[in-house]
Amino acid sequence: MKGIKKVFKNIDAKSFKKYLMVSFLIMGLLITFSALDFTQARYETNTEIDLSPTLAFFVVDVQSQTGQIKLEEMVPREEPYLYVFNVSNFKTENNTQRRANVDLTYSIEIITTTNMPLDFRIFKGAGMTTNEIDSDTTTTDVNGVYYRHLVINDVSTMNYSANATDVYTLWVKFPSSYKNHPDEYAGVIDLVDIKINAEQVV
Repeated sequence: MKGIKKVFKNIDAKSFKKYLMVSFLIMGLLITFSALDFTQARYETNTEIDLSPTLAFFVVDVQSQTGQIKLEEMVPREEPYLYVFNVSNFKTENNTQRRANVDLTYSIEIITTTNMPLDFRIFKGAGMTTNEIDSDTTTTDVNGVYYRHLVINDVSTMNYSANATDVYTLWVKFPSSYKNHPDEYAGVIDLVDIKINAEQVV
């Protein structure tokens, strides 16, 4: 006990106070940086999650169909998100296959909300070399809500004589430059409607 008292007597009071102030300052900085890292990490989680559901459209009659993809839990990154959808001229119901009995053409239009600053491309078949989108316009409805319209001008033809399936990939990019805004887009959802319009070949 006497030895401990002797040690404390030899400690300079001003130096001890200075040491305490520096220690508290370092602890405060560590806590601040930890909080910032947590916010950024929360925004960057799930970067490797496979968000690629497959939509299937069956063009067996003259009609319009719409399927929806919900873009959620997306984060800015270098890699694009890929969503696959198929268009077929046949379908199976109750173990019975039904195919279109006339030649049909179909067109594709994609309508999205504008909640996130996303880039879109559409590729047909394997390889993903040619972006099929011909026009990208923005409109507003009566309530002032903005929508993007992505249109492919070329129509595709499916002959009734054989089963056929066209495979498309919707390429969606959330630019990595938006990583600097971790709270602005966290939890935001964008909706994508894919419309298939089928008509009979005349």
